Amino acid sequence: MTKTYRNTIITTSAILLIALVVSLPAEAQRRGGGRAGGTGDCAGIVADYTDQLEMSPLSQGDIDGLNLMREEEKLARDVYLTLGERWSMPIFFNIARAEQRHMDRVLSVMDLYEITDPIIDDTVGVFVDQHLADLYTTLVDLGSQSLVDGLIVGATIEDLDIFDLNELIDIGTNDHMLFAWQNLVKGSRNHLRAFMSALTAQEGVYMPQYLDQETFDAILETDMERGVVYDANGEVLANCGGMGGGRGGRGNGQGGNGSGGGQGGQGGSGSGDCDGSGSGGNQGGPGSGDCDGSGNP
Repeated sequence: MTKTYRNTIITTSAILLIALVVSLPAEAQRRGGGRAGGTGDCAGIVADYTDQLEMSPLSQGDIDGLNLMREEEKLARDVYLTLGERWSMPIFFNIARAEQRHMDRVLSVMDLYEITDPIIDDTVGVFVDQHLADLYTTLVDLGSQSLVDGLIVGATIEDLDIFDLNELIDIGTNDHMLFAWQNLVKGSRNHLRAFMSALTAQEGVYMPQYLDQETFDAILETDMERGVVYDANGEVLANCGGMGGGRGGRGNGQGGNGSGGGQGGQGGSGSGDCDGSGSGGNQGGPGSGDCDGSGNP
């Protein structure tokens, strides 16, 4: 069976993104390139790097960006948890765990800058913003029609997430935020690769709705970025188990085996990879490599 969606997801998140972009100042793009090899002391390298990052004032646009990504990561987590229950497929649960870590990483930056968390109730499907609540319902309804539909919803969420994060990277100036965005977008690229691999195995088709086709194809044509940690400029900061290469907010790379037990995103500076998209799993395609152990406790 072959099934394709084009522009079936409601535009609520796109509207939120437009509002964010309009409110943000037009700053210079932050891009870089780098390549490094070897495992080394990942936690130590990351800790030394984050200790050197300087606090800088946040604009209202910066705060809006943090609020957007905090809630967008919750939306992804909640949809995946619900679809995981519906289809009993490990990929949804694995990536939902990674989205929780993404939420934690954003919250760590918010805590560092004493920004109020927009999430009042962490219950699955509960959002203060009615638009997000409606979007959650729409995505779950679409993804519950068939397993292929569920995987298409997953690909759509990651497509949007990468688009949003690339925009935030392009206009960002705060290094704490950029460090978080660079590694969140890496995780989202891995999630997109995982969903597309599983979708292809089910003979499903997804066409990008947010990313341009060239960027979308470039992500799928490169390997999983496991074990690599990027700095605020998108350059490789550390490799935690493999080779890595990056190029700005749209960097692609190849990591190690995606295994490990570290946590990131605590205390405002951790960078734990934790993209949930490693190989393996019990069934249904790409599985559960959770964490590269590079977080700063």
